Amino acid sequence: MFTKEMMQKVLDNLAVKDHFFVSEAHLQTEFIIEAARLYPNYRYYPELVPSIVPSKYKEMYHDKGIHFDLIIKGENEKILIEFKYLTNTYSEVVDNMLVSVKSHMAVDIRRYDCWKDIERIEAFVKSDESDVTGGYFILVSNVSAFWNQPRSKSLDYEFHIYEGLHKKETKNWQLGASEGTVEGRSKPIPIFNDYYFEYKSFYKSGKKNGEFKSLVVEINK
Repeated sequence: MFTKEMMQKVLDNLAVKDHFFVSEAHLQTEFIIEAARLYPNYRYYPELVPSIVPSKYKEMYHDKGIHFDLIIKGENEKILIEFKYLTNTYSEVVDNMLVSVKSHMAVDIRRYDCWKDIERIEAFVKSDESDVTGGYFILVSNVSAFWNQPRSKSLDYEFHIYEGLHKKETKNWQLGASEGTVEGRSKPIPIFNDYYFEYKSFYKSGKKNGEFKSLVVEINK
């Protein structure tokens, strides 16, 4: 089984390299290279649609728009992975090059997107029609608003992804969320598992927005 500890080992090894990523594609590429080095008995397929798609998604997308960032295939397992690399503006000279990341705010819709990724993986993992055996959601970010507990309830309160326990529920925007905020993201998100989110240190420069953390969420039946 490709375990959560194995996933964390890949990220820990990337963190030892003491650098941050320039994009989500960069994160995905580095992850695949390191995972293949550590665990060569698995096969790694980026940006692929699972071979067996639950009817729920066939009706919604007609076999389109249901690819996952990475599928890891073992002898008796098929693991789905979704990545999110959500950053605030940051730049640093690395290897004599100016490396920068852009801002991916606003945090409210990005929180929604994170839970949407988890919901999509859950749907495949839990479906009797699917041959998917498990999944992981991976987040790397330098935005402390993601991992810190909120001080008050906001309009996206149910979508927060702070460190701690998150109980199974159907997540909704609070009353008063503007049409501009929820456009394209208005549907409630049903979550069927309880999760405990634990963030790990990934990179820290001491500069403003220079602290990056990683989160690995294991999704199973």
